[in-house]
Amino acid sequence: MIDNIKRLQKLILTKSAIPKIIIWVALSLSSIVIYLIHPIFHLNENQILYLFSSASQVIAAIFGLIITGYIFLRNELDRKADKDETLEEIILLLKTEYFGSIIGISITTLASISLCFLVIVSEKHHYTTHVDYLINVSVATILTELIIIKSFVIRILNPNSIDIASNKLRDITTQDKANESGSLEEFLQHYNQIEYILEKYGTSLMFSDLTDYESAKRKRIAKSKLVHILFKEGKIDLQLKNNLIELISFRNSIIHGTDLYVSNKDVDLSKENLASLKNSLGVG
Repeated sequence: MIDNIKRLQKLILTKSAIPKIIIWVALSLSSIVIYLIHPIFHLNENQILYLFSSASQVIAAIFGLIITGYIFLRNELDRKADKDETLEEIILLLKTEYFGSIIGISITTLASISLCFLVIVSEKHHYTTHVDYLINVSVATILTELIIIKSFVIRILNPNSIDIASNKLRDITTQDKANESGSLEEFLQHYNQIEYILEKYGTSLMFSDLTDYESAKRKRIAKSKLVHILFKEGKIDLQLKNNLIELISFRNSIIHGTDLYVSNKDVDLSKENLASLKNSLGVG
């Protein structure tokens, strides 16, 4: 399961970079072609110096605001994950997607400011031919950054962001994407029994003074952490540990997503994991 999430993180970062590059190339080529055919604006030296010096300052200010907002966003996501353990993997995917956007914004910010400085320097040295192309590429880079920022803001303000990330998580954890005909009730019955066993036996290993299940339940330890505890104590093997973590992630994606269906293989896996866990812990 962890390997699948890491692969999805790399895929998200890669996919987020491709559209940005395409937008920048398209805007740059369009701007240069329009300039070669018929320039729309004719700027004198003072206008060029003023516009691009101001643009670099505005871009730097916007970038600072975006980074500040991103820090608060990360803290808010971490608080959500701390309050609700079922959001842990979902929040991880969201933070990966947002981090990819921040990387894109950082790169375009650096490129935009650098190009603005080059335009100013070239204009002062009267590199006429180079300045014309630099101006067009600089404008295209600045527009690309504004588009990326707008897209980022829209995504973080989307009220359905948790649902979207949950559906992505479900796609990588389901056992059968083609056959969605399993019994959700049966799946949840198996999972609830697994959850009961994990809380009862896993928590008792950490807190030996607990005498009943209700006391263990109030400790609110993440189910995935309880699985790791049982594995480190030699109560379950590696395969069962990985299967349980994957099952926990899949169940979390169901309760927070919009697709409440499970496949027969998912139901069978929950039943097999329950039987294996009972056998490993000697539960009747």
